[in-house]
Amino acid sequence: MNTGKAINAVLKLIICYFLLFYGSATLAETYRAKSDERLQVKISKSGLNRISNPPYKITQVTGDDSKFRLKYDEDGSNIYLMPLGAIGDRLEISIRNNAGAVQDLELLVSDTRGKSIVIDGKINKRREETEKKDIAEMLRAMKDNIKLKFYVRDMKQASSGIGILKVEQLKSYKYKNLLGGVFEITNPGKERIAFDVSIFAGGFDNLKSFYPTMEIIEPKGTIKVLVVQKIAEK
Repeated sequence: MNTGKAINAVLKLIICYFLLFYGSATLAETYRAKSDERLQVKISKSGLNRISNPPYKITQVTGDDSKFRLKYDEDGSNIYLMPLGAIGDRLEISIRNNAGAVQDLELLVSDTRGKSIVIDGKINKRREETEKKDIAEMLRAMKDNIKLKFYVRDMKQASSGIGILKVEQLKSYKYKNLLGGVFEITNPGKERIAFDVSIFAGGFDNLKSFYPTMEIIEPKGTIKVLVVQKIAEK
């Protein structure tokens, strides 16, 4: 048996031992997931440290793996972390979940009982669901040329063209940190042009959605393109 396999086998035995005899003695702590901040958390030097990110599954852990040993549940619900350093040492890791969100953690090795660390992603999930509804509603409002709950501004502002195509922004829509744009794309030439909207939409920062995906622009014809992006909240 090579060294890596031996270490993994020993780690599995240690995890099983702690789950069997000390599982009920672990300290449970819950933190709100904050993808833009590093969470500072104390972990046990000698006990079992279990980390979860409900309602998501943890799919990736990044950090200096010379400073800890790590095992996953088969379904990704939990990871089990054992620090290799001394009490007082600090570890920095990043966990990624199956929704693509990343949480940075600064772990302080402490003389404490095992920890059950819950990084609660439910609030973020609700925010994501609300944001998806707002984006869909904004696209519908722009498509139907109605206001609804959005702040709408008429613009008629020329933008940088795409090849021979002329681009003009007709309106902007605003709600919280979502910004939508209604654009008119004109083909001044004599040939039909297959226009891939994703190329145009890809020029916007923090793009959330666009419509349509592909259009044929007839000679001297125009199409409308809708773009929604996310901007920093003030």
